[in-house]
Amino acid sequence: PRSVFSRNIREVRAYLKIEKGRLAMKKVVFVSTVAGIIPGMKEAFARQFPDVQLINLLDDGIIPEITENGGKLTPDIIKRVADYGVTAERYGASAAVCMCTTIAPAVDAAQPAVGIPYLKIDGPMLERAATMGDRIALLVTAELTFGPSTQSARKAAEKMGRGQVQIDTILVEGAWAALNLEGDKAAHDRLIVEKAREVAGSYDVIVLEQASMVDAASALEDLGVPVLTSVEMGIAQLAQYL
Repeated sequence: PRSVFSRNIREVRAYLKIEKGRLAMKKVVFVSTVAGIIPGMKEAFARQFPDVQLINLLDDGIIPEITENGGKLTPDIIKRVADYGVTAERYGASAAVCMCTTIAPAVDAAQPAVGIPYLKIDGPMLERAATMGDRIALLVTAELTFGPSTQSARKAAEKMGRGQVQIDTILVEGAWAALNLEGDKAAHDRLIVEKAREVAGSYDVIVLEQASMVDAASALEDLGVPVLTSVEMGIAQLAQYL
């Protein structure tokens, strides 16, 4: 019957319209090494870019491999990080964002091989921190992150013409184990808050370096010293590429 035929035609046209819109939708790829942060990052991304498709790439084998290699980023790891950027490009993404501070130096090494911007979630935060005072406390929860985070913070300060600033990287002992081995996020956040309060009097700005530390900031609003986190600023940097 003609009515059935017409209805089918309308349905096909509607489907094609949806598919055309989906294919035309702008895309961003997040590259993560810890599965637990992905839900929170998806929510934060959706708040800023609800009309952009987010694709998550997870490699939870990188951190154990770095540990096995004494904290070093091996050529194989750097190649894998580069491959994720190339994969993002093949997806048609406008940009890729590395969510892991530990592999940030690998992203810098990989960028020449990737045809789209390969960004770091902590980049804008570290640049802002460098302009907010001469004494920066860089809090981290993982020993593996200590060296790469210090390197990233120093490079950001130099980029901002603030190479003379004091940057002290401070390990929040026990926080990584609380979150990743014991599954106790409340203890993880509490240890971060305690360390931030302990050192605040000696610094002009406190930086919670890893994306997983973001929730602790809400308990530090009365600190009297600026507390920076990476997620919102790190996602906001995508606006210039979308």
